[in-house]
Amino acid sequence: MSWLRISLTAFAISAALPVHAQTVTITTAGGDYGNAIKEAMWGPAAKELGYDVREETQSDGLAALKMQVTSGAVATDVIHLGSPEGAQAAAQSLLEPLDYKIIDPKSVPDGAKSDYCYPFDSYGTVMSWNTKTYGENPPKTWAEFWDVAKFSGRRALRANAQDSIEIALLSDGVAPADVYSVLSTPEGLERAIKRLEAIKPNVAVWWTSGAQSAQLLKDGEADLVVTWNGRAQTVKADGGAADYTFKGSVIGTDCLGVPKGAPNKEAAMKLIAAMTQPARVAKLTDFIAYGPVNPAAYEGGLIPENRLKTLATAPENAGTSVFSNSEWWVKNGEAAQKAFDEMMAR
Repeated sequence: MSWLRISLTAFAISAALPVHAQTVTITTAGGDYGNAIKEAMWGPAAKELGYDVREETQSDGLAALKMQVTSGAVATDVIHLGSPEGAQAAAQSLLEPLDYKIIDPKSVPDGAKSDYCYPFDSYGTVMSWNTKTYGENPPKTWAEFWDVAKFSGRRALRANAQDSIEIALLSDGVAPADVYSVLSTPEGLERAIKRLEAIKPNVAVWWTSGAQSAQLLKDGEADLVVTWNGRAQTVKADGGAADYTFKGSVIGTDCLGVPKGAPNKEAAMKLIAAMTQPARVAKLTDFIAYGPVNPAAYEGGLIPENRLKTLATAPENAGTSVFSNSEWWVKNGEAAQKAFDEMMAR
């Protein structure tokens, strides 16, 4: 057999062998939110790139990230975090720098840009309630949420300092614009913790995942639930006896990061770039009411006008809100969580 025939035979055999797709692992919060991110964002992006994307879920993404990186056993390539968690992770050297040669640097407003965790959507931590319990007269402010004499019923709050201390100060009469100024004083955090301790006997459930908070609202296991607006909107849209308000909401953003030492770093950057294209982050609002950070997503009618009303950052919704301050959380997050955990243990 001539060398040419051997070469052609070898080529034919190699061409017949299956081509293995690039595998990338993404970690999300799961539940309705995780499904929305899959359907609108990474599912179509993976198809476009020819990637085999595997999903894992974690209710506490920062803890999972820290465990993987510090143990030297990083298994995920892209991780979904809240932006304050992303800022903390960056400060602790748990994330790779984002590659803005792959990711479009113009897709994020200057004020929201991060070198380590790409912000892709915004949400509001809101007060929601069971409409069967309160009818047309639910609590209208966080002060009334704390008023257990006037508004009796089972309450559910998040088992985490983040957002909880902000709404605690709002319930104590602090203006939205002054929340982080107060928290930055020596007595500010203590004041917030005391407010949480005051309502603690009336909290039936301290939830640990967004999916759990939505289920509590859907099943009527709690009458007043602190949750994220997308979770509340999903329950309401599905016909649940639920409603909510953006008044006094705490607006935050979620971001996508690449863990330090990720096994498929470049592929992870390409996936982030593809899954955060304007049409895809706009499509996310088809599934859950979280508003895109990419300004281009609001152009060209990608988001219907009626849906804009369900987004925390819409002008008519954000007027009384507190914008979560990532810098404050980087500096004070550990102390805040420690104080919260000690309150819970008492």
